[in-house]
Amino acid sequence: MTNHDLLLTWDKDPFVIGVAVLGLVAYAIHRRSHLGKRALFFAVAWLVFVLALASPIGVLAHGYLFSAHMLQHILLVLIVPPLVLLSLPPVSTSSASTQGVGRFLVPWLLGVGAMWFWHAPMLCDAASRSVSVQRLQTVSLVAMGSAFWWPIIGPRLAHRFAAFPAMVYLFTACAACTILGILVTFSPTEVCSVYASPVDRLGVLPLVRDGWGLTPSADQEIGGLMMWVPGCLIYAVSILAMYARYSRDEAEAPALSKDPT
Repeated sequence: MTNHDLLLTWDKDPFVIGVAVLGLVAYAIHRRSHLGKRALFFAVAWLVFVLALASPIGVLAHGYLFSAHMLQHILLVLIVPPLVLLSLPPVSTSSASTQGVGRFLVPWLLGVGAMWFWHAPMLCDAASRSVSVQRLQTVSLVAMGSAFWWPIIGPRLAHRFAAFPAMVYLFTACAACTILGILVTFSPTEVCSVYASPVDRLGVLPLVRDGWGLTPSADQEIGGLMMWVPGCLIYAVSILAMYARYSRDEAEAPALSKDPT
């Protein structure tokens, strides 16, 4: 197989196609009379979702390359959910959000746990071998990612974290994923053993091993670095956005205090 042949190899999984079409139709019906600039966020989220699962990224992630598997996880947890949430119009509610440690900890554990949980060796291998487990993994990654991003950019403004707690929330999540990325990068054993001896059902292995020079160890190192560097870069951009909000709020506070009304 050549690079060109691989680019034409897409996974026509009915599950992926069905979810993608259902999501597109549901959003169009829900926002049918208010389709505007926010719809672009959903369109990009939809495109990233399809690329992550049906494109050559998804093909290679299914038992060939750990690095493709890691890229898929990053897209499903850190890219698709925030784009979907940004596609929803903000809603002002009179009810105050619940307080307490649980409000911070539960979505944080779900978001960080999405990466840690599915990289336990047994679960990682199971998701690469079983179609049903892979589908469960896909749904859970998007759901857990959505729970993580909800208190940051969810549509209910009253339920969002203030800027400073949001920065702490994102920074600690970045630190947790950095630790996992370091462990994966420098692990002497395979995190997912299935990627060490792939079943070459499509004839891709010669291209991956000989053409690209991706040995199992190099592939795992790249996968760990992807979680470590690009993953934390996404958190860093989000932290900078929260800092900009914090600076804006601080600048507006004196003006509001002087307003006689």
